[in-house]
Amino acid sequence: MIRVALHVVAGPRGGPRTYGVLLAQALAARPDLDLVVLTDRPEVFESIATIRLKGPRPWADHVQVPRILKDLQPDVYHNTKNALPWRAPCPAVVTLHDLAYHHHPETFGVASRIYLRFVHEHAAKHADAIVAVSHHARQDMIDTLGVDGARVHVAYHGLDPRFRDTQGAPAPALAEPYVLSVGTIQRRKNLDVLVRAVAALRENGRDFTLAIAGRRGWKTEEFDRACESTPVRMLGVVPDESLPELYRHAAAFVQPSSYEGFGLTALEAMACGAPVIAADAGSLPEVVGDAGLLVPPRDVDALRDALGQVLDHPGLAQELRVAGQERSRSFRWEQSAEDHVRIYRKAMEARDA
Repeated sequence: MIRVALHVVAGPRGGPRTYGVLLAQALAARPDLDLVVLTDRPEVFESIATIRLKGPRPWADHVQVPRILKDLQPDVYHNTKNALPWRAPCPAVVTLHDLAYHHHPETFGVASRIYLRFVHEHAAKHADAIVAVSHHARQDMIDTLGVDGARVHVAYHGLDPRFRDTQGAPAPALAEPYVLSVGTIQRRKNLDVLVRAVAALRENGRDFTLAIAGRRGWKTEEFDRACESTPVRMLGVVPDESLPELYRHAAAFVQPSSYEGFGLTALEAMACGAPVIAADAGSLPEVVGDAGLLVPPRDVDALRDALGQVLDHPGLAQELRVAGQERSRSFRWEQSAEDHVRIYRKAMEARDA
């Protein structure tokens, strides 16, 4: 029996929150673990033992957590979002989701960029084991941070069960057909390229809606300029329970991002049967595989052509729907939990060595 203290920041929406919450559920179901979740939102974790963390995150990471760990005496501590205490009294594991702050610093404020660099590099240096969410992310840590590859282990995300069975989901209140993108609106997501590709298709007589779901991030000027001449349906942050129907009824789902640590929304879209078009950059080819169309991230013409193929050829769209659903079945939280336990054991061995 391994006693695990799992640290999950469950407040902000986004991939790391989804990962932390669903990983906790998968780990809690295992009979070989004694799990306690340290979190800012205990109410999220039904039937799982929790300890509430209070105050700003740096205070929780470096003051509260070490005190809690001394009392709990777990076999391993795992922070699921990029940080570790100055000193951990037990074997420590950290998940580093991506190094976007390094490769695309223009998408972050100065203070945020400095903080992320410091936190990531400290965690990478002091972790007994590091979880990478894709092989691309693992290699990026080795190349960019100089981390010893023997300490970096890949554990893919699984898929929220709500995206597995969407056949009874009602259609969203959107005029069909619509092309969909989901994620934070920021420069590295290349949503301005998507808007311009849509504008080119509309000039050729195609009539469809472009819908974008997500919060506004840092520096969206290029996207805003592209939207001045091309109507876009801005959905804002869509509730989790409404996402499956939004994916399922999309004529195409597009994720043209230049850099993703994993690419969870592409996986969700595939599971719901949306034909997926993604950038051939970052981890997206690793997640999408041959179940979607891949295009260069800043190539308006290539994205326009790929969208045109999907919209104009129902047979191709159906092939992509079937292929995406089939590929999504290989991403399971049960397997992810198994991979994480393997990493926990490696961290314990490293601390004992």
